[in-house]
Amino acid sequence: MEEIREIGVPEINVLVNLPEVAIPAAPPVTLQIGVPVIDMPAFDPLDFEPEGQAPRVIAPKPKPVEPPKVQPPKITLPQPEKPVIEAVEEEATLIEQVINALPSIPQTTTVAASSVIGVTAGLCTPFLLKLVRPLIKKAAQKLQKALGRQPVPKGVSARRALQRSLRG
Repeated sequence: MEEIREIGVPEINVLVNLPEVAIPAAPPVTLQIGVPVIDMPAFDPLDFEPEGQAPRVIAPKPKPVEPPKVQPPKITLPQPEKPVIEAVEEEATLIEQVINALPSIPQTTTVAASSVIGVTAGLCTPFLLKLVRPLIKKAAQKLQKALGRQPVPKGVSARRALQRSLRG
């Protein structure tokens, strides 16, 4: 039997030997490259003495502004050659108004055909998915076998068996 060792905390050395930081006396770059490329003009601020007062600045008087005269452009409209005669509409009976409001036969057939196609597509989608999905799965499994890959296991027990076989 092995002996149980005692629990002990090792001592922590408080003093750590840190390297001394050496600060250079001169900057590391001491090259004289030359004159600056951009010649900036000097800025000479106004010299105000506390005893003296600054000269008064008088603002210039603005010139009176004259509004420009706006002249509308001259437009000449062509005169109609013949007087326009307004057509007088006769009031149609209720039956004529209903007949005029009904769509034509080509319009009716187009709308009916598109609605029939939409409804049948909406109703057939779940049925088509139930038919097509298994076919696609079988085709994918055959393709994976042809490529030399292992097919995905179908159940929990098959997946566990595959994982156990991979462990060695």
